[in-house]
Parts: sequence; structure tokens; C-alpha cells
Amino acid sequence: TWTSRCLMKFYATVAASSTSLKGNKTVERIEKRVLDSNPVMEAFGNACTLRNNNSSRFGKYIQLQLNRSQHLTSASIQTFLLEKTRVAYQAPSERNFHIFYQIANGATKDERLEWKLPEGTNFYWLPNSEKTLEEDCFEVTREAMFHLGIDQSMQNNIFKVR
Repeated sequence: TWTSRCLMKFYATVAASSTSLKGNKTVERIEKRVLDSNPVMEAFGNACTLRNNNSSRFGKYIQLQLNRSQHLTSASIQTFLLEKTRVAYQAPSERNFHIFYQIANGATKDERLEWKLPEGTNFYWLPNSEKTLEEDCFEVTREAMFHLGIDQSMQNNIFKVR
């Protein structure tokens, strides 16, 4: 995950430094989307383990395409082997996926009511919630989702608990 983040930032920086004015807005939009995919992937696919606060619980193959001018033109990400069992069970001192803690700590009062997450409730699936991590920033994930084209309505559907 850390290596992927560093590589995506590097390629976006290289592509931005070599862009011409002609296609600059398109290139910037692609770069922004590539970089914004990372916080979303981390929120929904990473968890705090004994060895790493931001451990990827899935495998991923990231392909970044550059044109001859070294502009980032597209990207694709394929995931595999998501550790679905982590939702229901965490080893002692480990945590569930980041998104659950982000929602529990970052949702507004109205959102918590809509998503059926009563304030002050201790959730069985959120062990070790007293441990605060840099990765618990819900606003970063939501902003990245907006940049990726996931509007407020779709986000609400994603975050609802039934």
C-alpha cells in the first residue's frame, strides 16, 4: 500500500511537470482520480494489524499508463483475495477495516441516524476503537470519493447499515 501510494504520487508529479498547456486539464483530472483512488482503497481494504497500522488486507495490481510524453493517461486497479473474514473477526489488539472507524468517528449526527448507528454505542465489530490512527480521517475518504464521481446519494447508500 505504501509503495503504491509513493509510486502513484511519483508518476503524477512526473506527469504534471512535463505537461503542455494543451491537455493540462485532462491530465490533471486523470492524475487527481488516480491519487484519490488510494484513500478509498485504503479505507475499504486496509486495517490495523499487530505489525502495521495500515496493512492492506487484499492484493492489488495497479497499472498506470503513460504516453510518449510521460503524461499519465489512464490507470486501472484490480483487487483480489479480500480478507472478508476480517469483518467478523480480528485478532487481539488488531482492528477492523478503516472505513468502519472512519464512519463511527466522522459521521454527523444526522448521518448516524440515517445509517442506523446510534451515538455512544459500542459496536462488537469495532474492537480497539480507543486507538486513534491517522487513517481514521473520514473527510479525506469522502472527498476522494467525490473526486472519483461518487456523489452524496451514492455515498449514503454505501455507508448505510441495515
